[in-house]
Amino acid sequence: MPVYERISAVVSVTLIGLALYFVLKFPTQTVAVSLFSTPLALDLPRQWLMAFLLAGLAMAGTDTVIRSHPDLPGRRMAYLAPFWMLPGLLVILATQTLGLTPNPVVWAVALVGIGLLLWLTIIAQYRQISPTPTVYRWGYLWQKLLAYGLALAFFLLIYQTRSRGALSATSILLVSGMISLALLRQNPETIARVWVFAVVIGLIMGQITWALNYWRTSALSASLCLFLLFYVLTGLAQQQLLGKFSRRTIWEFGAITIVALLVILSL
Repeated sequence: MPVYERISAVVSVTLIGLALYFVLKFPTQTVAVSLFSTPLALDLPRQWLMAFLLAGLAMAGTDTVIRSHPDLPGRRMAYLAPFWMLPGLLVILATQTLGLTPNPVVWAVALVGIGLLLWLTIIAQYRQISPTPTVYRWGYLWQKLLAYGLALAFFLLIYQTRSRGALSATSILLVSGMISLALLRQNPETIARVWVFAVVIGLIMGQITWALNYWRTSALSASLCLFLLFYVLTGLAQQQLLGKFSRRTIWEFGAITIVALLVILSL
């Protein structure tokens, strides 16, 4: 099956699942858990189960498309997993935001938009495996824009819930780590270091989120601070992986951080 047909099949099935997600009615179940020795009682609608199943479906479909590439340099799970992250997170974000649309027409247009984003994301990652310089630049730019867009959207979505630190910090940790994997992925030879950097970035983001919960500020300002930190951490990690980390890099990111913080604090 040609790659375009494979991707279209993955997107079509995912969109059908998303449509059913908003049509079906799900009961709510209270779950008592202990997270980092903190007791939590969560009212979880079983929609979350379907949301994760839809994300898994998008991830599995992406894996099938990527594995079909004739020049795939490695088939280890550690190398393939970073390809799954952006499609999976895009679907989860869709389950949490499509319901905010004001009417069915806007909802339908947004659903088609999600399908287009998913299609472009999968093909961009597929083309990055053995690209020409022009195709690589396009695919890399698209992946970067989507990754940072997802990061900011999730930071806003999670932080505005004002949930307890054990929940919000853990959510930010997972999202940051997953997006870092997608952003830093290069080749099979460096994939072990990519995983290490992604775990470290996720842990740092989680700790900072825990601290920000004690800061009386707007959800927008806190989310922008988290996004700025995430941008700096992933940028520095990427420079290190490329062997371009230098004093100039530190000065550049330092200047960006100072200017951005001044803008955020003035909001």
